[in-house]
Formats: sequence, structure tokens, C-alpha cells
Amino acid sequence: MVTRRRVVLGLGVGALTPLASFAQQPRKVWRIGVLQLASKNSYVNTGRQEMFLQGMREQGYAMGTDFIVEERFADGEVGRLPALTAELVRIGVDLILTSGTQANRAAQQGTTTIPIVTLAEADPVGNGFAVSLARPGKNITGFSTLFAETIVKNFEFLVLAVPKLSRIAVLRNPSNAGSEAQLARVQTAALKVGINVLAVDAGGPEEIERAFATMQSERMQAFIALPDSILSQQQEQIARLALKHRLPSSYIQQEYPEAGGLMSYGQDTRGSWRLGAKFIDRIFKGAKPGDLSFKQPTTFDLVINMKTAQALGIKFPQTILLQVTRVIE
Repeated sequence: MVTRRRVVLGLGVGALTPLASFAQQPRKVWRIGVLQLASKNSYVNTGRQEMFLQGMREQGYAMGTDFIVEERFADGEVGRLPALTAELVRIGVDLILTSGTQANRAAQQGTTTIPIVTLAEADPVGNGFAVSLARPGKNITGFSTLFAETIVKNFEFLVLAVPKLSRIAVLRNPSNAGSEAQLARVQTAALKVGINVLAVDAGGPEEIERAFATMQSERMQAFIALPDSILSQQQEQIARLALKHRLPSSYIQQEYPEAGGLMSYGQDTRGSWRLGAKFIDRIFKGAKPGDLSFKQPTTFDLVINMKTAQALGIKFPQTILLQVTRVIE
């Protein structure tokens, strides 16, 4: 009898323990919102999507098992960004991934609580996204691009590549908040060496066509394209028109010479999409964006397209060739 009672009592104690405690707790599936001013095609074709997913894999996150992605694209229309941000907030994403000042601003104005990681911001402090680079203090962190500094190097390389250069155009999207500071850097550098600068505005395919017509009528000898999400998704059109009008060109993103532009000097902007996963991982593990320092690039690549150079009759001097990190044949 005693033995039987002990068995019954043992079963009774076990029955008091909720069965759920023995079951494995459901695994957290993070929901990441991707907010882009550019189009889905640009996001995919430039390799940014794959770099982001590669970075997540490297941090140990499996798509569909550990995280899902909600993508929103404004297709070049800045006015759509606030509504797209509101959608991401409404569906309850755990983090918003952005790039470019316009998307960054829409995201931060749309939420002060959801963490935001930006893969490209020209001036985090100046544009009000951070109190300081070392300690942002708000809900956004990521990569500071140093575009204003590297655009000057693009100008200098173009001066070396094009003998007797006296007139240069700067192709920009006027709605990009960072374009003014970058244009000013080029103008200052050009003034020192007696080169005239013409700012040419464009924010879409038709405006880009008109911009090149303006360059031709103003007898420009070369041009620099400022970094911008809208212009970036038209890189093939820009490279084609540059060759058609026989205009040597320089860019910050290496996707341009890959598309047929003459050269580029700058950081690996695609690589930031892979490295951004490190920020995401730290935030998912409990870190606050305001405590995570903005990162600045430490390495820069000089990329030249030799086929385009030959078509334009340009022979790169040794001062350029000795600094080249990649040649596109």
C-alpha cells in the first residue's frame, strides 16, 4: 500500500507542473524592415540585397527561421517614404534598415522607439540623427560615409586623368540633403586650380538626359556624379550617356565603372550592407542603437575601367595607376 501511495503522490506532483514548461519555447523570429528610396530592381541588381543576406548568414541568422524581411521601396519618389515607414511601424518590425539621408530621415521621423540601422549617412550629426558619432544617443546608428571628403579625391583624380581640364560639371540630385556640402567641397578644390564648376541637377531618367544636353551645350570636359540613391539606380544610363558625349567621369561608388563609367574612388558601399548585420546582431542581443558608435570607412578603392578609358582616348598617368586597387578590362 505504501508503495502504491507513493506512486500516486508522485504522479500527483507531476500533474501540478504545467506541460508547457517541458516544451521548448518558440524561437524568436525577428522581423526586419528594409526601407529604400530606390527601386527593388536597383536594390537587387547592385548586389545590396545579397550582401545584406550574406551578412546575416555570417552572424548566424537563417532567413525564414531566425528572421524575415519586409521590404518597402519608394521607386525614387521621396514623398512616398513617410507612408512606407508608417507601414513598417504598423506591422511591428523589430528593426528598420535604411541607407541615404532621405530614407534615414523618414525612418527616424516615423518612429523614435524602433531601432534603425543605416548603411549610408553622409552627416549623422549635422543632419540631426546623432548627438555624436561615438555615442549617437538616439534610435539610429550605422555607417557614416565621409562622402564630402572622398568627393574631393574624385575631383583630383579626374584632374590628373584629363590634361588641361578647365570646365567640369557636377551631376547631383538637388533633393539630396548631402549634395550641397559635397558640391561646395568640389567648388573649393576647383577654385584653387582655376577650374570652373557647373552644378547640373537631375532626379530621374528624363532629367538625366537633359542634364547631359546641358553639359554638352556648356562645353563641359568631364563630370563628377554625386552619391545619391536616385542617380545610383540610373548608373547604366549615366555611363552610357557619358560615353556617348565623350565625357570622362568619376564617381564614389564602384558600381559606376562596373556599368561603363571611367573611374571611381570611395568606400565599398555594397560591403556596408554585409557589415551592417553586425549592428543588427548586437541590437537583437540587447544593445541600444544610441550606445553603438557610428562607423566610418577606413579603406577606399580606386577603380578604373580600361575599356572606357581606351574609348575616350585617356591614358592614365602613373600617379593614378600606382594607386589603383581594381582594374575593369
